[in-house]
Amino acid sequence: MAFGWIFEKKSGASHQAHSRTQAGRYHLRPMPNEDIHVFVKKIDNTRVVREQDPKANASAWKTISVATMFALLVVGLIVPIANSYLAGYTVAEIEKQNNQLAAQVARYSVRESELTSLEALARAAKNQKFIDPTPESMVVLNDTRTGTVALNRNRNRQ
Repeated sequence: MAFGWIFEKKSGASHQAHSRTQAGRYHLRPMPNEDIHVFVKKIDNTRVVREQDPKANASAWKTISVATMFALLVVGLIVPIANSYLAGYTVAEIEKQNNQLAAQVARYSVRESELTSLEALARAAKNQKFIDPTPESMVVLNDTRTGTVALNRNRNRQ
C-alpha cells in the first residue's frame, strides 16, 4: 500500500522525530552573507562640475599636433607611390596607343602603296574616263623661264 504510513499507529516521540527528519530533509543551509542588506541610493551628479586641469588643454593640443604631423607624414609617403603608380599606368596607356597608331600607319601605308601603284592609277583613269590634256588646255604655273604668272581666265569670255 502506498498510503499505509498514514494509517499506521505510531508513538508520539517516533512520530515527531520522523516528521522532523522529513521537514529537515528539504531545509536549505544558510547562504554566506545572507544577513547583509544592500541599499542602493540614487546619486544625481548633474550639478557637479569637474575642475579644469590647466595641463589638459596643452596636452590635448600636443596630441592634435602629433596626430596631424603623423597624418602629413603618411600622406607624404603615399603620394609619391600613388603618383608613380599613376604615371606607370599613363605610360602603359600611351605605349598601347602608340602601338595601335603604328599598326594603323602600317595599314595605311600598305593601302596607299596599293592605291598609288601604276596599275591602280591606270585602272582608276580608265574607270573615270580620264584623258590626257591637250597642250592648249595645259596651264604652266610659275614658269621660271619667262618669269610670268599664269592668269586664270575663262576662254568663253574672250
